[in-house]
Amino acid sequence: MSDVVQLEIAGLVIRLHDLNEVLAELRSLYDAFQRRSDSFKSNRSNPHLCRAGCSHCCRSGAVFAVTLAETVFWCRSIEALSQTQREACREKAKQLLEQQHCVFPQIDGPTDIPGLRDEALFSARVSKLNATGPACPLLIDDLCSVYDGRPMLCRAYGFPVDAYSVQSDSVFVFRSLCQLYDGMELSDYVRARDLKNRLSTLSLRLGGGRDWKRFTSPEAILARLVHRKGNQ
Repeated sequence: MSDVVQLEIAGLVIRLHDLNEVLAELRSLYDAFQRRSDSFKSNRSNPHLCRAGCSHCCRSGAVFAVTLAETVFWCRSIEALSQTQREACREKAKQLLEQQHCVFPQIDGPTDIPGLRDEALFSARVSKLNATGPACPLLIDDLCSVYDGRPMLCRAYGFPVDAYSVQSDSVFVFRSLCQLYDGMELSDYVRARDLKNRLSTLSLRLGGGRDWKRFTSPEAILARLVHRKGNQ
């Protein structure tokens, strides 16, 4: 008999497979992005204005979608908070989730069902919710309370990253680049599309071969890891 670990999220109970191995690979992925972003910053011709305490992106429009692997990694960091901090953050996330339930039906289409989401429709719904300008429930005193466990999008924010860009024949439009860079000329960008693609592969493995689609950040903040005894 050994522990079976499940993730309770958005009304679902997901059994997690190869948990430690997947999270170790995700940590390596995050470390790889850190090395690439550090290399970008080391070149003085590449402006990097994002800094600790500059939390505009977290205070306004901080709802986004996360993969299963990111959610579990994030969940561990949230569980490591003090009980007081954790309860305060989750209470804010509950309020944001109620707002999500009001906003999502405003986009025409099938009812939103976690685990079975149409990606294009889900993205449109997340964008509409994000446009209401919500703050991240995990922001405390203008700092991220779970900085080391933050998802990939949070790590990329403040950098021009090809993984979060819209590309035409001649131009990139970087969606993860914060407003501090408006009107600024860029000579280079961080290449991380391969890393973002690996998030889906890790999530598929973690979910036992099933694609559980993506979840909203409020859903992920409210998720819980449950350990049960059972046969492997």
